[in-house]
Formats: sequence, structure tokens, C-alpha cells
Amino acid sequence: MPGSDALAFFGGVCAAMSHELKNVLAVINEQAGLLGDLSCMAARGMPLDPDRLAAVAACLQKQVCRGDAILTDVSRFAHTADPAPRPLPLGEAACLAVSLCQRRAAMRQVALSATPGSDALAPGGAFALVRLVALCLERAMDTPDAAKAVTAAASDAPDGPTLTISGMAADAALGDDDPLRELAAAQGARLDVVPGGLTLTW
Repeated sequence: MPGSDALAFFGGVCAAMSHELKNVLAVINEQAGLLGDLSCMAARGMPLDPDRLAAVAACLQKQVCRGDAILTDVSRFAHTADPAPRPLPLGEAACLAVSLCQRRAAMRQVALSATPGSDALAPGGAFALVRLVALCLERAMDTPDAAKAVTAAASDAPDGPTLTISGMAADAALGDDDPLRELAAAQGARLDVVPGGLTLTW
């Protein structure tokens, strides 16, 4: 695992995702309680409402799917820290970073999305790449434009693999000594401010 800042990022992501899983379990527990109440009512002779049972079943299935998606993302993220992780295409890294940042986006009331767009491999490790993209998304969400919709789009630009993060306020800026620039440079990327967003180019 990289240094302490990277470990703090790893822990923060795991904490956020575990909170989301607890929310899933809370809903499932609530629906299980409702089923218990319906069973008691049926035991006393009250007829069961098929539509109500169907609604409970649909809710449970939805939460199971949600929980499975969260665990899949947690697993993918955890494997980026393997001693020899598989190379991660830029578009896939963008989608994973967006998934990992959804809770923080919801807390800021920002809509967050990604467009894969590119299978190009950016140099550097998978964990460092996802961390870099996630921190750039965080910066964009800190200063969103009026629409409060931040997007990450990977593309194969003439200069090299490029990730464009849009949805920032027009007056958002990065200083020359901003830590994000240093982090990008360590990954072999150039970080530029563009109107309404940021670009990472390898």
C-alpha cells in the first residue's frame, strides 16, 4: 500500500461503502419485519394482500441487487491494491471512481456519472489511478456549477489518453502548487484546468 495519505483514502472509501451496505441491510431488515407482521396477521385469519407481498418481494430484490453492486465495487477497488494488480483501462477506472464517490456526491447533492469511452491503459498502478480520478472528482464536487452535475469522460485524444471531468464552476481554479498537480505528475499525467472542468492527459 502506498503512503499514509493513500491509506487514509483507502480507509475513507471502505468506510463510505460499508455505510451504504448498512443502509441496504437496514431496508432488508425493515421489510423482514413487515413480512413478520403480515404472517402474524394471516395467522389470526386476516387474508394476505398479494400486491403487498409482491411489493415487499420487489423491494427485497432491489436491495439485494444494490448490495451486490456495492460489494462488487468494493472487491474491484480492493484488488487495485494487490501486489500485482491487473492493468486498469482509463474508462474503467473512471467508472469505478464514480461508483466509489457516489455517497459523497449524494451528501453534496451532486449528480455524478461517467462515460467509459476509452480502453487505453494509463501508466502507473491501478490503485493510484483510481485514487487520482476520485480526488479530481472530489475537487469538482467541491466547486460544482449551477447544474450540480459532475461527469467523467475518458477518450483517446491526439495527445494521449485523456480524462475530462466537467461540471465545475467557471471560476474554479488550481494553483501551480496544488497537491493534485503533484499527484497527477507522479502518475505520468498532466492536469489542466479547462472551462468548467479539469483534464488529465497521459
